[in-house]
Amino acid sequence: MIFSTSNSSESFLKIRSEIIFLIGSILTSLGILLVTVGGSWDITNHLLSKPESFFSPPHALMYSGVAVSLLGVILSFIGWRNLQKFKNSYFLSFKIQLIGIGLLTGAGPLDFIWHSYFGLDGLLSPPHFTLITGMFLCSIGGMIGISRYLKFNNSQYVSQYLLILAVIPIWLSASGIISSLSLPFSSTDFFEFNPEPTIAFIIASLAYPFLISFSITLIFRLSNYQFGLISILGGLFLLIYSTTAIIPNFAMSDTVQFYALNLIPFVIVDIFLKLNRSKLSMFFAGGLVGSVFYMVYYPYVMYTYNEILLGKLVSPSLIYFVYFELIQTVLIYTMIPAILMGILAVVLSSKISKKILIN
Repeated sequence: MIFSTSNSSESFLKIRSEIIFLIGSILTSLGILLVTVGGSWDITNHLLSKPESFFSPPHALMYSGVAVSLLGVILSFIGWRNLQKFKNSYFLSFKIQLIGIGLLTGAGPLDFIWHSYFGLDGLLSPPHFTLITGMFLCSIGGMIGISRYLKFNNSQYVSQYLLILAVIPIWLSASGIISSLSLPFSSTDFFEFNPEPTIAFIIASLAYPFLISFSITLIFRLSNYQFGLISILGGLFLLIYSTTAIIPNFAMSDTVQFYALNLIPFVIVDIFLKLNRSKLSMFFAGGLVGSVFYMVYYPYVMYTYNEILLGKLVSPSLIYFVYFELIQTVLIYTMIPAILMGILAVVLSSKISKKILIN
């Protein structure tokens, strides 16, 4: 009886600690989602030359997100510490979250010092890149924690929708890294951090399609091939981009209907993989969503290609026109590499999903 009571108590402690760790991972991912949304909104405000203060709405959203992620990492630590006496698979998740939150919180003081000495900074300044790297690592840690909990506790069908919250911050924060390395938004009075146009062209043409394909095939595999998650994930990404990068610019707000058409490839892939999950079908899915990256990353991806193909001075009111002036040429140059990168992402998502779910 004593032995049974002891086992029951330890079992309860393990279950409770795992739930605490799950809540921590959820909050970490949710916080990064808030930071990425605020960051995208802030970039749009800068391009539109809108006056801002320290407590502007985009900044407030970003600071709130950092606070939520910090709380999430603290809860993850509490859960992980209580699980140390048991065999568990959460240390990797916690370690990545911890490194990420260290960079994320450290970027704030670094940014303040940078502004004090050099005034306004560009997209690729050291403080901003530190921030984005921290966001990316936090989102990875949160995703691993959520995915492993759902896998090892045989969570029910509805619980799998938490994977959307797990993957979307990775997609958004990784997009921020790619944008920093490819968009010409980093020239200031003191430093010229703008990427070299040809290198930026190559990075955007390879990394964006890879990221789209990797994100949708990763969630498909982590969810054990659950139908509907690809469409929801793609739709959520498009919703965030349209509300933070398109609607705030009145000159482009009417193009939201055009942008919404990007949901079609995600729905096609979702239905196609529901009917056929063979390797060739996965390659088709990855290649299809990779090939539409120029449309998915409308409108700002235009700036990267304009640098080398047209070299025009583009004001916010002309983004739409230059974007469509470039679209045919861009697709000719990038279609085949984009499809190949989409297929490569399918292969890597398979390997990484297996490592994430290893017990």
